[in-house]
Amino acid sequence: MDKQKATEILLSKLDEWEKMPKPDGYSYEKSFLEVMQGLQKELLQLSIGELPQDRNSKKKFKHKLGS
Repeated sequence: MDKQKATEILLSKLDEWEKMPKPDGYSYEKSFLEVMQGLQKELLQLSIGELPQDRNSKKKFKHKLGS
């Protein structure tokens, strides 16, 4: 995982959260959880890498049954 990219994602999510209105404790916690869940998804995707477009791309070999 690229630490520089992960840091950029963290800072952008933190800035996004700081700009959200938080009038009470419930909204504070709820907005924090939403932003952290988004951060979690982005960091997981960054660690996994790009997903292939073809879901069957792993199955490009021919089976030889019998013979």
